[in-house]
Amino acid sequence: MQIIITSTALAIVLFLCLYFAFREGLRLGMNVAKGKEIEPPKSPIKAVQEHKINKELEKKEKEFEEGIKAIFEYDPDSVK
Repeated sequence: MQIIITSTALAIVLFLCLYFAFREGLRLGMNVAKGKEIEPPKSPIKAVQEHKINKELEKKEKEFEEGIKAIFEYDPDSVK
């Protein structure tokens, strides 16, 4: 019974992998036929570095937005 369940699960995973690979290949092939350029895959190191940079930028933008919000919401009459 366990072998049947394992085999079925493995067959489903294999089918999904093949399906998504075919779909991705078809999409890329159609883009090449239309004259669009295919982007090369990113290396893991470059992807992590870009993620860190984006995260730092988001943090700085959030701090800036909070500062601007505080400036616009400042009410000198409420300060005693």
